Amino acid sequence: MLAIAALLMVALVIAAAARNYLQRQAVPVTASFITQEAVDDATTRLWIDVTRRDPSIDSYCIVTAVNYDFAEVGRREVIIPAGGDELIHVGVDLPVREPAVSGRVYGCSENIPFYMDTSRTYTAAYPTPAP
Repeated sequence: MLAIAALLMVALVIAAAARNYLQRQAVPVTASFITQEAVDDATTRLWIDVTRRDPSIDSYCIVTAVNYDFAEVGRREVIIPAGGDELIHVGVDLPVREPAVSGRVYGCSENIPFYMDTSRTYTAAYPTPAP
């Protein structure tokens, strides 16, 4: 009986790991925070690497700037226009309420909200080739 319970537990762990792996593979757009630099007292620039499974589709990411207490002091949604490489390096200027010391990527998606205008280029982001 104990052997059956142990075997069942191993099977459940393997199934959970497989499900987690498959869910991660299904994410079409991901981003990683790279670095942050202060532009001035009211603006910080976050650099992120964005990986898109299909670069021919518009996508967007939400990035946040944080202070020493990890409190959010700025947030911006940035559109990543279709085209380019699967991996791009993007700089995003964020207005901040107080000096930022780091940043985070809140999330990315290909499902762009209705209020975001994809016909305009993103004005405060600077794509550069990824290293």
